[in-house]
Amino acid sequence: MADTTGGRPPLLLLCSAQFMLALDFAIVNVALGGMQRDLGFTDSGLQWVVGAYALFYGGFLLLGGRAGDVIGRKRLFVTGLTVFTLASLAGGLATEPFVLVAARALQGLSAAAVSPAVLALIAAGFPEGTERVKAMGVFGAVSSAGFSVGVAAGGLLTEYISWRAVMLVNLPVGIVLVVLAARKLVADHQSTRATRLDVPGAILVTSAMCAFSYGLTVASDEGWDSTPVIASLTAGAALLIAFLVVQTRVSAPLVPLSIFRNRSLSSGNVIAFLSGGVMSVSTFFITLYLQQVLGYSAVKTGLAFFPQAFVVFLASVPVIRLTEKLGARNTLTIGGVLLAAGSALLAQVTAGSSYLLVVLPGGVLLGLGVTVMMITTAVAATSGVRGPQMGLASGLYNSGRQLGVGLCLALGVAIAGMAHGAVRAIPIDGFQAAFWFTGALSAGIVAVSVLGLRGTAVATAARPKAQAAPAPATSTATSTDGIGASAGASAAAK
Repeated sequence: MADTTGGRPPLLLLCSAQFMLALDFAIVNVALGGMQRDLGFTDSGLQWVVGAYALFYGGFLLLGGRAGDVIGRKRLFVTGLTVFTLASLAGGLATEPFVLVAARALQGLSAAAVSPAVLALIAAGFPEGTERVKAMGVFGAVSSAGFSVGVAAGGLLTEYISWRAVMLVNLPVGIVLVVLAARKLVADHQSTRATRLDVPGAILVTSAMCAFSYGLTVASDEGWDSTPVIASLTAGAALLIAFLVVQTRVSAPLVPLSIFRNRSLSSGNVIAFLSGGVMSVSTFFITLYLQQVLGYSAVKTGLAFFPQAFVVFLASVPVIRLTEKLGARNTLTIGGVLLAAGSALLAQVTAGSSYLLVVLPGGVLLGLGVTVMMITTAVAATSGVRGPQMGLASGLYNSGRQLGVGLCLALGVAIAGMAHGAVRAIPIDGFQAAFWFTGALSAGIVAVSVLGLRGTAVATAARPKAQAAPAPATSTATSTDGIGASAGASAAAK
């Protein structure tokens, strides 16, 4: 992929789209109270403002990623972004609960098309090595900043304008991005039109992901032992097994299982799963702690996240350079240690803890760790993958991260409220247990980084090009030319 001006996709345009998606994922949570008051949501119905987005986003991510390989990434990007913008308008103008929920579902569906397309366009447009590390670094920093800014902006917009502003803010940005994308991105559908879509596989894996997403969404409200949760998770597992069987028997599978022989890709996806969990659980419980225990308002809670967002901004360039120097394996190990340290500090919270002495430094350490995850994971997850499967690799990466967000958050809520019955009034030891849980996830990141990336090209420091071995031609390679320790990447945070 290239733009019309210099052989590279317009990175600023792509990152701006990802920023909008990441911001939207976070910004809505703070506005839930206003939505409930104005539209008359019930307590159980309100969760679907978030749940409908998560269901369709998580359910269609893998299909969205692969669709870009089949119909063209520019087409998918422009179409998805157009639908996302229109859905934001519909949600901002909603006067009935079901309209807002439907708009959020449509946002999730379109985001499942846009997000993998963004990552695939960047990965395909910048060759493996230093160029891709820097491009992914910008992408990762923007994604992480979008999530952090979304938490802060949600409180400000809700308090001083209206909850509708958190939806309508996407409208002018989306229109500009759609126009620019139509003009600047080079059409790539001619190179993908020979690729076939595995329809049975697409139906099975999308149904499985939707079933998992639904079960995880309602688990915190209805309990893990409820019939809907058990039925949906069981159905998801059965559909996933059926999908894997189909993939071994069709000539053009949606997900060729041989792709998982790529150790960098497999390890990157596991780390994306774990780091998505750390990010979602820590943000959720820090927010609840500030509001339930310290008595912060929505605005003050949003402002409390600004230091974390600022750290992401400041640390992005140093992390890119660190990744180039030390390699993905060592950098991700450092990032996991930072996440573990921040989690351990937050696990010391009490009813009288100080924001400045406990929450702020713990959040800053988490912000540093998340920056590493955002800037170093996605390159590992797309390393050794060639053009025809780049969308697939991007879809796998985003799906893994989204499953981590949903599953780990549901487990964190269960852990925090398991012995107490009421998640809405979490006791101090519940908060402590939740942060120890993120510490355990962080330890898992360290283990996978050390063991999973051992011996891969993305694990070692950048070497002179003359010493770099040529990349294998297959898309399942574990070593790639020039990636060296230049391996770095980013995640899309929602």
